[in-house]
Amino acid sequence: MASAQDGDQEAYRVLLHEITPYLRAIARRYLGSGDGVEDAVQDILLTVHGIRHTYDRGRPFKPWLSTIASRRLIDLLRGRSRRLRHEVENLDAESIFDSYVIEPSDQQPDHVVARAQEVREMRRAVEGLSARQREAVVLLRFQELTLSEAALISKQSIGALKVACHRALKSLESIVRRDPEP
Repeated sequence: MASAQDGDQEAYRVLLHEITPYLRAIARRYLGSGDGVEDAVQDILLTVHGIRHTYDRGRPFKPWLSTIASRRLIDLLRGRSRRLRHEVENLDAESIFDSYVIEPSDQQPDHVVARAQEVREMRRAVEGLSARQREAVVLLRFQELTLSEAALISKQSIGALKVACHRALKSLESIVRRDPEP
């Protein structure tokens, strides 16, 4: 980094190449192994490029880099959390199923009519859950968020989310096993 600060472009190119796997590992720790990891790494590299002049040659490089990466990833998670929270706030239990609902008609095969009935029954069952259980199921099962993402949005601990989701699924299972309501 010191050579890069002195204007050595080859040293800077090598530095960026060598820190990329390290940054990727940090990003995976924060974000999991999704598509956003590579974008996050590029964002961190751009941040490093923009503030490389702040590196103090008398201090170790790795802690400086780790701090930048961690702060940038936290900012990215906060932004993601705000977007997801906004989406969840505008999401009600009924809208979850809107894309699945097929209104039966006389022209549709029996399996389509049966599927529409199943969706209506599941909608009623999910609406009957407690608010925390419903939120856990929506975030973890329907939106397929990671536990970390769901915890940020719901402001619950990962353990509390796991418990709420487990209880919700048990409740849904018992409701589904009963005879369907007429």
